[in-house]
Amino acid sequence: MTEAPCAGGARLMIGFHEKRPEAAFQDVLRETGARSIILFARNLSCASQARELIDELRSLVPWPLLIAVDQEGGAVLRLSRGVTVFPGNMALGATDDETLALEQGRQSGRELADMGFDFNLAPVIDLQTNPQNPGIGIRSLGADRARARVLASALVHGHAESDILCCLKHFPGKGAASVDAHLDLPVLEQTLAEFEDPHLRIFEELIAEHPDVAIMSTHLVVRGLDAERPATLSPAVIRRLLRGRMAFRGLIVTDCLEMGAIVNHWGVAEAAAQAAVAGHDLIPVCHTPQRQRAAASCLDDALADGRLDPVEHQSAIDRIEARAGGRPRRVGVATPPDAARGQNLAEDIAQRALHLFGDERGLLPIRPDHRVSVILPRPKAMVAVEEQLGIRWSDELSATLGVMLPPGTDLRVVDLPATGDELSRARSADRIVLFTWDASAQPAMRAFLEQAMGQIPDRLIVVHLRNPFDQSLVHSGITALTAFGFRRIQLLAVAKALTGTVGFRGQMPAPWV
Repeated sequence: MTEAPCAGGARLMIGFHEKRPEAAFQDVLRETGARSIILFARNLSCASQARELIDELRSLVPWPLLIAVDQEGGAVLRLSRGVTVFPGNMALGATDDETLALEQGRQSGRELADMGFDFNLAPVIDLQTNPQNPGIGIRSLGADRARARVLASALVHGHAESDILCCLKHFPGKGAASVDAHLDLPVLEQTLAEFEDPHLRIFEELIAEHPDVAIMSTHLVVRGLDAERPATLSPAVIRRLLRGRMAFRGLIVTDCLEMGAIVNHWGVAEAAAQAAVAGHDLIPVCHTPQRQRAAASCLDDALADGRLDPVEHQSAIDRIEARAGGRPRRVGVATPPDAARGQNLAEDIAQRALHLFGDERGLLPIRPDHRVSVILPRPKAMVAVEEQLGIRWSDELSATLGVMLPPGTDLRVVDLPATGDELSRARSADRIVLFTWDASAQPAMRAFLEQAMGQIPDRLIVVHLRNPFDQSLVHSGITALTAFGFRRIQLLAVAKALTGTVGFRGQMPAPWV
């Protein structure tokens, strides 16, 4: 190990806020001796900039840095320019195609390796057994353990070919949760026997197949595992279950400690020490310099007072450093990415994922002579999401649906709550295409969907974007479909399906009621 100023802080993963490392962040990095940096969309503009940034970060300190990113695909992407934008896990799950998953893993691995990343905090292997889970949704590969395991394994294999470390998350599995840990602490009342299959079992199977993978724990209390502590702070879950019963010897990382589940109940600094004592190697404090310094201080205190064993501490740092190093360590290993190949692959996944819930009225396909109205209701809450994801719906829809649908198609983004007049313009249309975005969680959008189904059911085609589980709100007999996501390639796939250019081959990988 290369000596660093702060022994405890070596186990931190830290982030910053600009496109280049600001002076304040550089101070924190050097003071804490953090061995890992995580990059977000706020830091990244394109692949070439990411490459330059990572090189700069590695030049700041003499010790090796593990550079990480959440590049799941679909809903969670930190970089979308100069890389392949994949539709996401649930779209991949809908294809149920191991070869596509392997090729996606290869493409992502090559792109990340080419930029100099070491660590992709993916794939999500939470099984979506609760349709109303607010934190997972389309990030999941589905609800079926066997199918999800095969796809996740292929993703890991593909990344490994470029020496990119993958991370199975979120241990012990939060697909059944009903609270988003970003906001507060989810608690499941299940016993170990009730929880084990399928949630623990998929981790156990994948650990046996991929012993060198990393594991991310989650801020989730499962009463049958630890009645009081979330997995991130629980020796029972990490030491006894993951390290003990499952015999996992790879890198263990917590979810970010600046989430509401931790901030609201424990506080970041003390939680950092508890997470290390519980058995984690790497502890992300991703956003706030003051919390990063405080976490390092608490880790130092835990070493000084004996709560952290110095030999275990050194072993944790060794596991972090063993996977650090970026492009120089991959000379002769990584294959350069092929952008055209990646785009074709992403489009293939998007098209093969398309799922038709039903078309009893025979509204599909839309013909060139049809008069078409396309409506995307947008609640105010969606504006912030658009900014976060770099999406402008009017532009995205115009660039995709507008060029595929018949000339003269009326395409509108309607702000919610609606006034009641928004459907009047659509009454003369032969087909009305209504997009939903988390209607289950958006009362105004749910009300607009209900209004449309009541007024124009015979011409209505509902397309679920963000949440396919919105199908539970759709009346019997209404034509409805989903792309399991909202990226441009998925909007294009929807346009092709609406006009009959491609068919519906995707399976619903999780129950929607």
